[in-house]
Amino acid sequence: MPVISRPAAFVAGALLAASALVATSASASDAPNGSGNGSGNGSGNGPRSDILRAPLQGSILSDPPLFGLTRGGAPWVISDGTARLRANGDLSVEVQGLIIPTRGDNPLATLSATVVCNGKDLVMTAPVPFSAAGDAEIDAHVSLPDRCLAPVVLLNPLSNAGTYIAATGR
Repeated sequence: MPVISRPAAFVAGALLAASALVATSASASDAPNGSGNGSGNGSGNGPRSDILRAPLQGSILSDPPLFGLTRGGAPWVISDGTARLRANGDLSVEVQGLIIPTRGDNPLATLSATVVCNGKDLVMTAPVPFSAAGDAEIDAHVSLPDRCLAPVVLLNPLSNAGTYIAATGR
């Protein structure tokens, strides 16, 4: 039986471990959704993968026009809000406490969302109820272009396509 020196055994073990790591990494990156587990959980490039997951910020009077939409005529603040857009067009927006601070409430009955792709492709959701406390939830499907670069979600008062009162960002 041949005798293997300790340094040679160590090198052989390290090479074996490295090759196992490379094989595992390759199989995970070759998975259809990039997650390596086939679950479609939104962690890769599949149709259910997230292309945007971002906080929402209320608009203020010094905000610039965004993609042809002007900010609302009053400042808006938000307690909490997030927007999530998937590659297949599924949009989920949760808003809590989006109000005009000088009033202390939200005077609007409905809210909609506009999704912007590529800085120019805009699509608006149907309006949803918008409570006086400033709470709303939008679950919609929007038609996205084949490529949606730099996606943005803007919230529109009363389905007013020319105005936004909140946007994704910080």
